[in-house]
Amino acid sequence: MEKYIEKLKNKGLKLTPRRQAIIKLFFECKNHMTPEEVFEKLKKKFIRCGVPGIYRNLESLAECEILARIYSFDRKRHYGLCSALHNEHHHHITCVKCGKVDKIKNCVLKDIKKINGYKVVSHFFQINGICAKCSKKTAQ
Repeated sequence: MEKYIEKLKNKGLKLTPRRQAIIKLFFECKNHMTPEEVFEKLKKKFIRCGVPGIYRNLESLAECEILARIYSFDRKRHYGLCSALHNEHHHHITCVKCGKVDKIKNCVLKDIKKINGYKVVSHFFQINGICAKCSKKTAQ
């Protein structure tokens, strides 16, 4: 939990009670959630808590690389806790059954500077699959 708080501070953002609660929620649940799910879990704890504020905080935490934006089949915005320790280049693999999110270190696109005449400034890559734990459950 401390490494996430340190990442937040390193990016120049304040550790507000709401941000701390969001980080703790993701740290404890170990799976991805929509902003609406985060809102439902936190609305009792914070009297003045609205969905727009949750969206803003989730986006801030994603920009700090504490959370990862997860693109899902339901076309809703999802977020998951990013396990990368530092600002290392990485991507994510998401379990489509349980929602677990893991990082992928090796990126074949990392050193590409140009594609078809385009100067590459950034890229996004996500793999969806079934984690080992869910695969075992399915096999039983």
